[in-house]
Parts: sequence; structure tokens; C-alpha cells
Amino acid sequence: MKLTLLLPGLCWLDAHDGAEVSKGLSLPALQRLLGRGTLQRREQGLSASIARLWGAPPAGLARLAARQAGLDAGAGEWLLADPVHLRIDRDRALLADVGVMQVARDEAVKLTDALNRHFGEDGLTFHPLQPGRWLLHAAKPLAAGFTPLWDVVGEDINHHLPQGEAGLAWSRMLNELQMLLYTQPVNDEREMRGELAINSVWLWGEGQPAAWRAPAPRLLADDEALHWLAAESGMQADGAPFAFDGMEGGADSLLVLDALQAAAQYRDAWGWREALERLERDWFAPLLQALRRGKLAQLTIIATGPAGFELNIAPADLWKFWKRARPLAALY
Repeated sequence: MKLTLLLPGLCWLDAHDGAEVSKGLSLPALQRLLGRGTLQRREQGLSASIARLWGAPPAGLARLAARQAGLDAGAGEWLLADPVHLRIDRDRALLADVGVMQVARDEAVKLTDALNRHFGEDGLTFHPLQPGRWLLHAAKPLAAGFTPLWDVVGEDINHHLPQGEAGLAWSRMLNELQMLLYTQPVNDEREMRGELAINSVWLWGEGQPAAWRAPAPRLLADDEALHWLAAESGMQADGAPFAFDGMEGGADSLLVLDALQAAAQYRDAWGWREALERLERDWFAPLLQALRRGKLAQLTIIATGPAGFELNIAPADLWKFWKRARPLAALY
């Protein structure tokens, strides 16, 4: 079996901070893999990595979601409009996604009802598919491009505003939407309970589905949007196992582990270190053993971020004793 392991958040820091935060971590298996394999530097975000794997950008995800929900009649445009919390930090607006919030079904319905009453005359209709996943249908062409949520969580949204001919108009619409959400009793009640307010949405996933090619026969991931890509490209899709011991053999697989992603997005250095140590125990050490025993014919590790890389290693590479183990800090 050949396994491609996509690890968002592994290399999220710049050179100085990355070397400092990674210092002292005990990761003998990962270090052995990094030292013996063939490593190619590749600075890129998660959406760019997904585009490389599937052979085309992950556009059209909103239309796929609408189609799956029985909403897509062909007319108009679709956007994912995921509920988020914006936090003002000096001159920046930082975005937190629904992953750090609990959104109830009735809250989603009340908020989207309020948005529809306000924006309905503009040809915009919100659909709460799930509490944490909303869709926006636009009767008119979007005439703008939007940044995938994957690349914006924990970042300053001022660098990721809508672009294109109607980009400014969509930015104004979002400002208006945020003022409307601020006045909603649902958010007053959330804040009284000590919960984050749902004070904005993140628009993304526009366009038509591309002619994607399957990067492997099987996908193992927990991200719903990746399952949409898998279905469109003919892949079998299942959730990611908690550890390598839970993996079944057989078909070549693409495994997406998001254990490091949240800590990286929210700049939680200690949480990131703890998650990486768990990955060493549950994944890197067993993967190294599987290569040694010939249970894996090929392992590819793709790490996203400023110090991102792609590592390829086969069982024969482990015999290259002259190649030393490489600490993660050495990649920065």
C-alpha cells in the first residue's frame, strides 16, 4: 500500500519562531523519516496542497453542497457562507471558524431567517444546511473571487477580502451583514452564556466543480468538503482513524490528519507541541515500523505552511545509514 499523509499545520511558523517552538521535541521516528527520505521544499497553504493533489483548485464546493442537499436547480450562483466569529486585535480582524464554537440548530435558523429578511430583496438567500455550515444563493453573477476558509482561520481577514470586479460590493455587503448580526438576540444570549458571538460569515467555494482527478483510490479525512471532492473524483471516503493501528490495509490512500491544524491556526505553541508528540506515538513511529516491515511500499508526507515540504520515502531508503536523522527545527 502507498500512503500519502497530508498534515496541515506541521510547518506553520516562520524561520525564527519555528526553530524556537520546535526545540527540544522528542520525535525520533519523524526525525528518521525526515533524514532518510527525499525532501522537497514547498511553501503553500492547505488549499494549494489540495489543488496539487486533485489536479485543479477546489472551486465549486458550494454548488456541490447545494446539489447534495437537493437545492441546486442550475440557476444563479452558490457560496458557502460558514458562520464565524471575528475578533478585533488592534488593527486586525482575526477569524475563528465554527470549530471553536458550538452552534445550535435553532440559532442557525433564527440568524439565517434574519439575514434572508434583510437581504432577500437583493437576490441573496441563506440556507442553514447544518448549524455550522450555511449556503448562500445569489440570483446574480458573483463577479468576485473568495479565499477558502482553510487559508483564513486565525488570520487577518483584511488580507483575504473578496477580489475582482464586485469585490468591494461584497465587502460592503459583509459589513452590513456583520452589523445586522450584532443586533440579533441570539448573539446577546450567546454572550450572556460566555460563548462567542456569531458575528459574521465567511464566503467561499464559488464557481463550477472542476475536472478533478483522484489522488488515490481512498480518502481518509474528517473534513466534509474533502469528502465532496472525493465523491466527485470517484474516491472511496471514510473518516480518519485515531491512530495507524486503526488503518485497514488494501487500497492506496490519501490520509488527512488535522490534529495540528487548530493549534497552528490559533498560534497555540504548547497545544501544537503536545499534538505533535501524540502524532509521533500514534502515527510516525508505527509508519516507520510499517516501512521497515514492507507493509508500506511508499510514504509521502505533505506539510503545509511557510516551511512546508513534500517528503517521499520507500523501505529501501531506510537502509541509507549515512543519512542522519533530521530534527524538525532544522527545516526552518
